[in-house]
Amino acid sequence: MRKGLRAATRLGMESNRVTLLHFTRKMKLLSAVVVVMMGMGVVGHDWGMGTCPSPQSFPALDVEMFVGMWFVISQVDTTSTCLTMTYQKVSETQLTVEKSRQIVLLDTLKIKHLNSYTATLDIPNGQDAAKMRVKWPLNVAGKADYTVITTDYTGHAVVFECQQLSPLLHRKSAAILSRNPTLDDTEKQRLLGLVEGAGISLADMDSIDHSACISKSEAAVNISIDEETLKKLFSDASINIRQVVTQVADGAGQFATTITDLTRRLGALEAKPEDGSPADNYSDIEILE
Repeated sequence: MRKGLRAATRLGMESNRVTLLHFTRKMKLLSAVVVVMMGMGVVGHDWGMGTCPSPQSFPALDVEMFVGMWFVISQVDTTSTCLTMTYQKVSETQLTVEKSRQIVLLDTLKIKHLNSYTATLDIPNGQDAAKMRVKWPLNVAGKADYTVITTDYTGHAVVFECQQLSPLLHRKSAAILSRNPTLDDTEKQRLLGLVEGAGISLADMDSIDHSACISKSEAAVNISIDEETLKKLFSDASINIRQVVTQVADGAGQFATTITDLTRRLGALEAKPEDGSPADNYSDIEILE
C-alpha cells in the first residue's frame, strides 16, 4: 500500500513539475526576447551630455507621400542586417513605424528569422509634421523626439531621434533611408553630412547589409513586438502563474486528502516520503531569471 501511495505521489508531483517546467520555458523565452530587444535598443544610440540637438525639420512634410517602406542604408551603432522601416498613417495626428530586421547572431547560426517591433509616432503640430514624438515598446524611459530632416519621398530620407534622459544626459540616433536596398554613394555621403550636422559622429554610423534578406513567409522564427504584444505576453504570464499555483494547490489538497484517508485506513500515525523522492526535489522549479 505504501508503495502504491509513493507511486501516486510521484505521478501527481511529476504532473505539476511538467506544468511548471513548461511555464518556466515560456517565461525564459519571454525574458530572452525582452532582454535582447532592450539591449539592442541601448546599443543603437549615441550618448551625449547636455540637451538634445534640435536639427532643422523638413518643411511641410507630406505624410501621405512619406509613409510606406524604407530600407535603412545606415544607422547609428547596429549589427543588424536587412533593416527596414515601414510607416503607416493612423490618423491626422498619429503614425506607426514598424522596424524589421535580422539579427546577426541568428544569421550566423543559420536560423531563418525576422524581428520586428512597432512604435507610435505622434504629430503634435500639423504645421510641422516632420517633428514628431516616438514611443518604442521597449523604451522604459518614455517618448523621444523624432525628426524627419530631409526626404524626396521617392528616393531617400534622413530621420533623427533624441531622448532627454536628464538635464545633463541624452541619447540620440539617426538613420539614412532609401526606397531601394542600395543608395548611390555620392548621395549617401551628402546625407551623412546632414547626419553629422545633427550632432551624430560619423564613426558611429554603420552600413546595413540587404544582400541576404528573407521574407516573412520564409522565416522559421518571427519575433514581433509592440505595446499590445507585450501587454498580452505579460497578461498570459500572469494567468499562467495563477493556473500553476492553482494546480499545485489543488494537487496538494487532493494529496493531503488521500494521505488522511489512507493513514486512517492503515492506522498509521504519519506518512513520510522517502529521502530524495520527487516531493522533496524542487530544483527544477524556477522563477523568471
